[in-house]
Amino acid sequence: MSFIKAYTYENIKYKLLILYLLNVTDILFTLLLLSTGLFMEANLLMVNAVQSVSASFILKIVLPAVLLLYIYIRMKKASETQLKQSNIILNIITGVYIIINFSHLIWFLLFGLFIIFPMH
Repeated sequence: MSFIKAYTYENIKYKLLILYLLNVTDILFTLLLLSTGLFMEANLLMVNAVQSVSASFILKIVLPAVLLLYIYIRMKKASETQLKQSNIILNIITGVYIIINFSHLIWFLLFGLFIIFPMH
């Protein structure tokens, strides 16, 4: 619990890394589920992007890496108040990505059950 509440520069660095990894797993899970032909993209902003693996790669892996690195560098000069506010925002966004990734894992489980126990 203290990791969640802590807003030191060092903790912010780890939270940015966790957020990035959750973002990467989100697109990997999404592309895998879409490849089955049984799923569709729920994020209206990504519907067109997921039609292309390279566009997905740029939008969900390269661009966030650059953005989060920029934020990390800028955070070195952040005041305590800014770090605290950033921590709250990071915790919320990370929570959303945890829910998204968890939902992907549930869909994988359901898809696996569908393969094992096909409906006739």
